[in-house]
Amino acid sequence: MPSVKNPGRTPLFRLITIASAGLGSFILGLWGLKIGLGDSLTELPLNTLVAIVAGLCALAAACAAMSFFAGVDESADYVFSETNFDKLTGTLAKHAMVGKVAEAASSTLKTGEPVYLLNIDINRFSQINDAIGYTQVDDLIRLFAHRLKTLLPREAVVGRVGPGEFAVLYPDKRLPGSMEALVEQLIDDLISPYQLKTHQQSVSLSVGVVAMPKDGIDPVLLLRRANLALQNARATNAAGTWSVFQPEMGKVADHRQWVESELHTAFERGDFDLHYQPQLDLAAGRVVGYEALIRWNHPERGTIAPMEFIPLAEETGMIGPIGEWVLRKACSDARHLPEDCFVAVNISPVQFMTKDFLAMVRNTIASTGIKPSRLELEVTETAMMQDKERAAAILKELSDMGISVAVDDFGTGYSNLSYLIDFSFHKLKIDRSFVSRIDTDSGSGAVVSTIVGLSRALGVSTIAEGVETESQATMLKAAGCEVVQGYLFGKPAPLRVIGGQAQSVEHMAQNQRRAANLH
Repeated sequence: MPSVKNPGRTPLFRLITIASAGLGSFILGLWGLKIGLGDSLTELPLNTLVAIVAGLCALAAACAAMSFFAGVDESADYVFSETNFDKLTGTLAKHAMVGKVAEAASSTLKTGEPVYLLNIDINRFSQINDAIGYTQVDDLIRLFAHRLKTLLPREAVVGRVGPGEFAVLYPDKRLPGSMEALVEQLIDDLISPYQLKTHQQSVSLSVGVVAMPKDGIDPVLLLRRANLALQNARATNAAGTWSVFQPEMGKVADHRQWVESELHTAFERGDFDLHYQPQLDLAAGRVVGYEALIRWNHPERGTIAPMEFIPLAEETGMIGPIGEWVLRKACSDARHLPEDCFVAVNISPVQFMTKDFLAMVRNTIASTGIKPSRLELEVTETAMMQDKERAAAILKELSDMGISVAVDDFGTGYSNLSYLIDFSFHKLKIDRSFVSRIDTDSGSGAVVSTIVGLSRALGVSTIAEGVETESQATMLKAAGCEVVQGYLFGKPAPLRVIGGQAQSVEHMAQNQRRAANLH
């Protein structure tokens, strides 16, 4: 049995082993002399007996030393394994991975053969942990690490450098093609669902890539630059994205760090506000609802776009209080909107999967007095697919409460549409990426028509976002889309209340005439 697999030898056990080895060697030596010399042993001169006893003691000490050093060797192997390998996955631990990066950097300087360092991170890992629990997260990490290792050649080195983060050293000579093709194939294989004990768990990834020696040879610097590339990929807010390190990413990282450190202060200071964008029913030619959109007005740096701080709010946990504030304010503002208009609120995937989400929605409705039918929650496919069973239960509860649910950014998420059958929702929101090309790309027009047809088959309605031209609006109406939203009908604007009535869009009458003309 290899020594590293038998670490249960305590210090007392080792002491007994050493003592037994020494004493046994001494007794064995005496017994040998007794057999060899017999009664004449007692007749030997004193000097000879002392020499014999000294020799026996030396033999005993030698045997004891052999036993001691055997124990030290076993202990060293065990300590090395415990400190250099991740217990959960069997991959290298972080500090050991830094050493391997240093070795690779030194080797590439001598041979001139490039080596790539990939930083692979499971997006929103802490939120997945909160949603499914530590035990199942451990299973997920084991399965992820096993799949990652099977996808890589033997020469590749894998280390776990964070709770849901891995680093890979990939020699250029082992590339089957281009690095781009390798990373994209790796992402496709790694995001396939993982079968846990109770459900299939989907994940999304971000990947950062650096090349040695082009991007440096210092191991700590290389890992930081790989992480900067990863953060740049994550900032796109899309699943399965990757990025190669560029020098200007350091400035972006500094800005992200500032935003992260400023978020809590901004929330306490009251920097956030809501703007509202109208949603128009093309058939009726009137405004039927408003989408609430958060804005951050910093006293020194001005307006900060949601895409710059929402992902960081999700990572840091600030999305909880911010999301609750958005929902509460939107429901309060709805009192000033026409009675036949609803208010739509975006729900973060992180917020959606928290344990107290439903309770928070109920409390908000009760405290603001809004009718549930006047509230619409926009939830992305990503949020619903984190834990399908739990998401289905949440959506059913919302539907039973009388709250409308819209699937946001539909068509850009998961290709498996089976969830549409299991989930309770009322509207599909066609993503702006299809709307922007509907009048120039026949493929986008076909996608829009397919989504409209699918919604009719499911008995739900459709809304298209990002409508900026009358041509787009006309084609959407021809395709059967019922509700539209975009700059053509009104930009997001703050709510102005005059005489108890909202005046959030001053040119509402003009927009309604435009909708009537399309009608």
